[in-house]
Amino acid sequence: MLEAPDAVFSAQDHEMHNPNSDLTILYDSQPYTAYTEDLEFMWRWTIYRDHKLVQEGCSLTLDASKRSVQHVLAFFNIKTQNNKVGQEL
Repeated sequence: MLEAPDAVFSAQDHEMHNPNSDLTILYDSQPYTAYTEDLEFMWRWTIYRDHKLVQEGCSLTLDASKRSVQHVLAFFNIKTQNNKVGQEL
């Protein structure tokens, strides 16, 4: 299974030491982390939960990538909340 890239870098470290410097962090709040990568002809985005890939996709622009990731994370959040309610019943 694919693992999330290490994202514990400052902005300066990100440019100088990160081998994945072409990645842009779109979201980083436990348990989810999302990245996007400019592939010149499209933007590839990936979402990780607990450092494991759960969703990936592509968009034509950076803004479209952000909207896509927000949409998927909103779905995951609703699903998580529904699971908690179901467990309480």
